[in-house]
Amino acid sequence: MTKTPQLIGLGEIVLDWVDEIPRFPQPDEKIDAMSQNFFMGGVTANFLAGAARLGVDTGFIGAVGDDEYGTFLLEGLKKAGIDASLVRRKEKSPVNFIMVSKDSGEKIIIQSPYMQTTKLLPGDIKEEYFSKAKALHTTAIHEDLTLECLRIAKRKGITVSLDLEKQIAVRGLAALKPIIKDVDILLPNKEGAKALTGETDIKAAAKKFLGWGPKLVIITLGGEGCLITTSTMQKRIPAYKVKVLDTTGAGDAFCAAFITAHVIKGLDIEAAAAFANAAAALKVQHLGATSGQPTWEAARRFQAKNDVN
Repeated sequence: MTKTPQLIGLGEIVLDWVDEIPRFPQPDEKIDAMSQNFFMGGVTANFLAGAARLGVDTGFIGAVGDDEYGTFLLEGLKKAGIDASLVRRKEKSPVNFIMVSKDSGEKIIIQSPYMQTTKLLPGDIKEEYFSKAKALHTTAIHEDLTLECLRIAKRKGITVSLDLEKQIAVRGLAALKPIIKDVDILLPNKEGAKALTGETDIKAAAKKFLGWGPKLVIITLGGEGCLITTSTMQKRIPAYKVKVLDTTGAGDAFCAAFITAHVIKGLDIEAAAAFANAAAALKVQHLGATSGQPTWEAARRFQAKNDVN
């Protein structure tokens, strides 16, 4: 029997190889790592893990490699409570190498080429999987699969959200506009927004995105919070100030919390964005993209204690 989750994620899952280092090295410099860790990662998998932690019934559409890393990732999905009934084993599992600087909490990520090749075919998509879905979230890493799932989502009235990062935005508007025009909620990070729109001012970039189809644009700004833009308003929601250990997955935690709060639970846009900032603030205090992702109750307690408004 095919599972029918409430929130579906389409995109990538990878093994994150994370080394903590005292600082980022100079070219040709050798530096000792302070720790070495392995986590389930990938923007879509991180997003779904965050939503599942918040109590949402989630499912992943994608592929893992037919190797030991693939087994590790499937176990990670199961442990996170994410349905993997549509996941297939193909090619090689992607392994991303991440360096986290102890002095700043910032990271450098080297992405695997297998993120592009370890993928499903459009024929692997099962329309009945969408029968109870309220939301579809994607990164558009695989354009053909994204377009196929968008067609299904539009027919069924499912809200579509897109997390747009710079490495996808650099593909250009010609490649991405067929996708963006059918997106309801666009969630670019700052560099992704600038790269695709050509604007240096994020407020102008957000307004340009609205002209391409989305009804709501939220640009994530890291430690500065986020910028909300609709046809009738534009407002920045400030971040919570916390001690940062690792920023890996902070944007994914934000997106998971926003979609959960706004689309699944019905909070208004500003309240959902503030809640998402709280989820991201809790996540960055832990090492690893999915470590520290909060429950709904934990994020609410954090907000009550640390209200920045």
